[in-house]
Amino acid sequence: MSDKILINEPHFNSMVLIKSWPDSSEIMNKILEKYLSLSQLPKVGEFIFQDNIYCATLSPGHIMLFSFRENLCPEITKIILPEIAAIIDVSHSRRGLRIQGKSSTNLLNKGIAINLSEDNFPKLGVLQSSIHSIGIILLKLEPNNYLIFSYRSFFDSFYAWVIDSAKEYGYALS
Repeated sequence: MSDKILINEPHFNSMVLIKSWPDSSEIMNKILEKYLSLSQLPKVGEFIFQDNIYCATLSPGHIMLFSFRENLCPEITKIILPEIAAIIDVSHSRRGLRIQGKSSTNLLNKGIAINLSEDNFPKLGVLQSSIHSIGIILLKLEPNNYLIFSYRSFFDSFYAWVIDSAKEYGYALS
């Protein structure tokens, strides 16, 4: 792994938030398990990558799906009825950064007061928090390898914070 922090912006084509109604979360889970060919969805605070789709469980009954594939939202709205869950296409409202390198955890801990060590926040973990007063969704792909989403309207400020904070460690844009 590079001594520099590597920073890049992946461009996902589809991103969907799904929030089940209180009495329909089990039905929604079964539909998504079948769609993703899973025996069960990830537990709260975890994510998986299956069939070119990331599936993150943010809270009970609250799932985020994103992919480089097109048309994720239309596919999901065909299989999950409005009586089961709210489905929101957020493809154009969020942007992400991938941050990796041996100092990436230290960089993130300059702005997030959560222990990101492997014991506390293992690989395939997901959490919601804020960095520099900007709401984020943080996924840990591997140790020292993160994917972070913020709202598009705050992304430039978030990106500037990341670059400014990374100067201490050295960084490369890719």
